[in-house]
Amino acid sequence: MNPLPPNRDAIERREVLRLDALAILKELADDLVGIEDLDTLLWSIAERTISKLGWVDCVIYLLDPQQGVLIQRAAFGPKSIDYRAIFKPLNIPMGQGIVGKVASTGKAMRIKDTSSIADYIEDDAIRFSELTVPILWGEHVLGVIDSEHPNRDFYQEEDQLILETLAGITATKIQNARNAKASQDLALFYECNPNPVLQVSHDREITCINDPALDYFGASSIEGSVLNRPGLQEALDRATAFGTTTWRCRKPSETSETSESLNSESDRTGEFNIVQLPSGLFNLYGSDITHFLTLQKAAEAATEAKSQFLSVMSHEIRTPLNAILGLTDLLIHMDSSRDEQLRHLAYMEFSGRHLLSLVNDILDLEKMASGKAKSSPSRLSPKELGATIVNSFSNRAKNVGLELKLDVHPNVPSHIVIDIRWLTQILNNLIGNAIKYTNSGSVCLSIATTKERAAPQNQPSQNECTLRLSVTDTGEGIPSNELRRILEPFEQINTSSHIEGTGLGLAIVQGIVHQMSGSLTIDSEVGVGSTFTVNLPCKLENTSSSPALEEENTTNSGQRKEGEESRAHPEPVERPQKPPVSVLLADDNELNRFVANKLLTRWGFTVIEAVNGAEAIKAWSDNRPDLILMDIQMPIMDGITATLKIREAEKKEGYPRTPIIALTADAEQKTYSKIQDAGLDDRIVKPFNPITLRDLIERTIQDSQR
Repeated sequence: MNPLPPNRDAIERREVLRLDALAILKELADDLVGIEDLDTLLWSIAERTISKLGWVDCVIYLLDPQQGVLIQRAAFGPKSIDYRAIFKPLNIPMGQGIVGKVASTGKAMRIKDTSSIADYIEDDAIRFSELTVPILWGEHVLGVIDSEHPNRDFYQEEDQLILETLAGITATKIQNARNAKASQDLALFYECNPNPVLQVSHDREITCINDPALDYFGASSIEGSVLNRPGLQEALDRATAFGTTTWRCRKPSETSETSESLNSESDRTGEFNIVQLPSGLFNLYGSDITHFLTLQKAAEAATEAKSQFLSVMSHEIRTPLNAILGLTDLLIHMDSSRDEQLRHLAYMEFSGRHLLSLVNDILDLEKMASGKAKSSPSRLSPKELGATIVNSFSNRAKNVGLELKLDVHPNVPSHIVIDIRWLTQILNNLIGNAIKYTNSGSVCLSIATTKERAAPQNQPSQNECTLRLSVTDTGEGIPSNELRRILEPFEQINTSSHIEGTGLGLAIVQGIVHQMSGSLTIDSEVGVGSTFTVNLPCKLENTSSSPALEEENTTNSGQRKEGEESRAHPEPVERPQKPPVSVLLADDNELNRFVANKLLTRWGFTVIEAVNGAEAIKAWSDNRPDLILMDIQMPIMDGITATLKIREAEKKEGYPRTPIIALTADAEQKTYSKIQDAGLDDRIVKPFNPITLRDLIERTIQDSQR
């Protein structure tokens, strides 16, 4: 790598730094004052401050004392990628390279020419200047701030002083964050512990006590009172001498807090571990012997279930990611034919959609648990929806030797009114699970409706009915004692390595059914098979027409679940734009802008780009585009604020209304409400279907022109 020419403005830059250093540091201190989260703090220092200094590169390392390595935790420049992630994170052992030496000595190093350093560690690229300072708390090294520049002799003494000051502020904030975390953990230990825990002085004065301990020792045992119990003082003396001891204490009778009668049925004996603290106080960790084992087993079971879930989720995420990254590498480095490239891209699309389904599963489960999920009923044909979903699983069933059948009862009406997205999700999960756990035989989806009930007189065109969906398989069956457990989100009956999936499907189905005021029943016999039956209330729409379901209703709204076939999305026939339509694309993510710009240009639109809300307002004012695609979360000014200002300017200046579509990764309903309140016309959520985006743009522009 050839060095860049010398920096001719070095003298002028040093003068500017002398004048601006205090202002930069003051601004940094103001920015960081309210940040408590450690990762947010480190990224804020890297992103905000280093960019203001005019430097091109910075990495912040924190020391892992157990492993003796420095771990990259935040970055600015080439090492920083979207979503606050580090490109190919690097761990550096203590003492190795410039970073390792600074950490081991606690002394800053300013290198004019790294080519003279024998053990220089190349990270993402070779750079000739390096400035590295330790993050010190007293004499302890917490980490290192490292910056490199392609020019030789770039960093001067003023740069080092500024970075050392930054490191001092960083050390204080890191230590404060760690202390706050320790205090929170200690508070949670006391408050959330199901067992009695309290803290006392050597004189038995209670300084802290949780509710189970208060219940154990009685209501008078509050903070500030003296705990008078037989054997406690002797136990405290032993803990003073040996650091720790145990103390057995009988719970007082419910009829008398001071009673020590051995005959009361309510008496129970608990054992407390007493540990002397450096402050001279004592922690008493109690265990109610009659209940502790039950609580401990329940906690262990919950922990094991969550651990199993995280293990499965890690596998499910890493597998498609491995395919995407591996195929990307092949496309970059191999001279493949067009057919091979298309095949690789098809696999990548399938893996990407699988990842999207995992994200949707987690979000759906959270929404069900928090009550945020909302139903959106619409008109659909049960027969056509059932046929569409069964067809989407046909190849998968055929590949494993199963017969996949659809049985629609003659009484099923041509159209009903129900939430099609939730209905699709229920069928995807039930059919997917049935195929997954069936080795031979068949899987059948049956659709029927119950007898309609007459509607009130003021609604003569609609009747209420119940839609019954049954998925029957000839699989291995489920033991009766496991039927309840399989509906829990962290549980799977069969944890064999060949069974893929997260185990969230049935939990999501149960949540949706509950939200729709329906019912879910399971009939299963081991070795014979299982039938999952869902009953959902719906409205009957009397109409003889039977239009085809829209693509967005049958496929796009119900996200494809694991195992569904990946189908390429054919581009619509090119439709000429007359006259050329201009689109303002506002998004702070360079990769997102690149993809959207390429799509828009291919469709014949003229594209204007902006990287934040403030730039979007200026670009709108200068170019007056036909439509704006507005990201919501952007630096300097977000998309909602920018839209409000554009709408205000349109009203004030008498400009025609520019249609604005939110192009965002935020799928929350409350965000959509803010979008509507701000005056945006519509929203499309990333990752988006290109066909859906194009249709939405053209439809919005046509509506605006009309």
